[in-house]
Amino acid sequence: MYRSSLALGHKGFLIFEDWLNKVFSPRLNPMYYLGAIAFLFTWIVFISGLYLMFVYSISVEKAYDSLQEMNWFNQLMRSLHRYASDGAMIALLVHLVREYFNDRYRRWRWVAWVTGVALILIYWGLGVTGYWMVWDQRGQLIARLSAELLDFIPIWGEPLTRAFISNDAVTNLLFIGVIFVHIAVPTIALFLLWLHVIRISRPVINPPKELLITITGLTVVLCFAYPATSVGRADLNLFAARFGIDWWYLVLYPFLASYPAWGAWALTIAGTGILTALPWFIKPGNPGKAKVVLPKCVGCELCFKDCPYEAIMMRKRTDGLPYKEEAIVVETRCASCGLCVGACDFHAIDLPDLTEEMIYKEIQQLMSFKTTEEPNILNVACGYGVNMKGLMAPDTKALKEMPNVKVLRLPCVSMLQPVMIEIAMKSGADGVFISGCQAKDCHFREGDNFIEGRLLNSRPPVLRKKAVDPTRIRAGWFSAIHSRKFLEDLRRFANDIKEDKKEVKVSVHRYIRERMTVAGIIFLAIPAALTLVFSDYPYSFYRQKDSMLMFSFKHSGKHIAEEKKLTPEELMKLPPHMRGRSAKSGKRYPVYAEVEIDGEKIISNSYTAGGLKAEGSAYAYEKIIVTPGIHKVKIQMSDTDSRDQFDYTYEQELEFKPSRQICIDFSNATKSFFIRN
Repeated sequence: MYRSSLALGHKGFLIFEDWLNKVFSPRLNPMYYLGAIAFLFTWIVFISGLYLMFVYSISVEKAYDSLQEMNWFNQLMRSLHRYASDGAMIALLVHLVREYFNDRYRRWRWVAWVTGVALILIYWGLGVTGYWMVWDQRGQLIARLSAELLDFIPIWGEPLTRAFISNDAVTNLLFIGVIFVHIAVPTIALFLLWLHVIRISRPVINPPKELLITITGLTVVLCFAYPATSVGRADLNLFAARFGIDWWYLVLYPFLASYPAWGAWALTIAGTGILTALPWFIKPGNPGKAKVVLPKCVGCELCFKDCPYEAIMMRKRTDGLPYKEEAIVVETRCASCGLCVGACDFHAIDLPDLTEEMIYKEIQQLMSFKTTEEPNILNVACGYGVNMKGLMAPDTKALKEMPNVKVLRLPCVSMLQPVMIEIAMKSGADGVFISGCQAKDCHFREGDNFIEGRLLNSRPPVLRKKAVDPTRIRAGWFSAIHSRKFLEDLRRFANDIKEDKKEVKVSVHRYIRERMTVAGIIFLAIPAALTLVFSDYPYSFYRQKDSMLMFSFKHSGKHIAEEKKLTPEELMKLPPHMRGRSAKSGKRYPVYAEVEIDGEKIISNSYTAGGLKAEGSAYAYEKIIVTPGIHKVKIQMSDTDSRDQFDYTYEQELEFKPSRQICIDFSNATKSFFIRN
């Protein structure tokens, strides 16, 4: 079931990307550059955020105004910061899903996958703190819900929620802490971005120029058409109920508003844990890792340069041969792709499960007999390209519809050495047809480019034209859904051989268009529109006609009297003023409180004293939804956890107005309850 769902998702992506190739061409297909697009948006966010640092005021009183009183350029930078952040998150999420369904997250790729999951969490945290800093009504709700979420972790002295019970409780110190996190965390993100690509040779971190200009241009147009705005000045006496939220970053907050914090933590931890563990859900095979044959290694560095995953290193010679360096394989990074085999012209590196000798013998065996009058063709097929299941007869390794075509399957067609083509021709092949992965979407990243370069004599080792007629070689690039196209190209190649037609180029990436078209721009405008819609889509956290009563306090219960007899030695250690009387333990009673509205008991709870030994203050933070109107509120509180005898009582008729809240706190100075402003 699990594997079949993966196959279905993979096929869905291939169909969608095949359609996009007709619009953009493989060279400009945005699905092949999702990671680079995320990098592009990240740089826009970084530059715009750096500029906004000089515009933003780190102050409760001035934060909101500093973002409202902006000229057009400052507003553009704010909007760029907002929409580029959304664009980065969208690109990261689609990139993660695509790599998962394309099976590019396991084995040697696990580091990139795990750091990618961590990056999504880091970006999410940055987005949340960014909305917090705006300090509008949306920001105040996010701040409160975030504090409730964080308070579930019992590591804070005074609960963070106490900082958001009223306007006078919010301090500039809190804002300094938030902006410190918002500025410091990107350093961690940069480190994770470095880790994300550390095992990749020549990582693509910039999309093609045409894509870069188009995406940036559409983002700027979006900023001018729909500038980022605030919801309204934060006022903790207001009970904000409905406004637009950014679903790319704040999707967890509707859940937080409706369910306990532990549910949000459970959902987040479980989701993150499952995502992180996905590379190990399927038991990986154990293909043999590349092995260097040191006596044949001349230290030419071709395998080192071509390895797509930094799995081959060069070091000083250790065997006394007259060469400066030798190649070594880092097995934990090796993808068993065979690209290094195709790069080596000295037979100095091999895959133990598929050695050069095995390939030579298989080619000779496949080409040793001719079954039809049609041209005898060797098809060198990529293991991740056309799905050969149902196309090939397993016993003869010939195509069922074209028995004259024998199939040699390799992990990647770039494992094919020019000398192997020579062997095929000498063994009776009339032509060699190379079928690799979809252009610009090689499973091993660069195999299509490498084999083309060798066939066109622009990348060593090159094809010797005196030994092989280049017109008898053809290459095509296919995904798993291109079976029909694959057979059509093969038949065309067989006819060209029969008619002795000459093709100028050995191999051609058949791009439909080489430039950004109107259709491409229109398509890219679709995710831009989705960014806009879901970055400010309204949500009702509460009913607008409702009001809220917030009950909160910081209060210490009485000490629990526990007499302790001291020895003479213990008494001498006490200060003089404490000798002669017994010492009480520091442990305190819980504080018990009841809240009644119109005679109905809404809350009856004991609040445990804080500290490791329950010697600190107890804290309460309760939210009660109330219908507007005049209600009689009664609060009783006991310092000794008593349900029958109360030390403090508050009883008052209060008028609750729609979309407003009343916060009742306790003053330890006056020993009475009061309404906070």
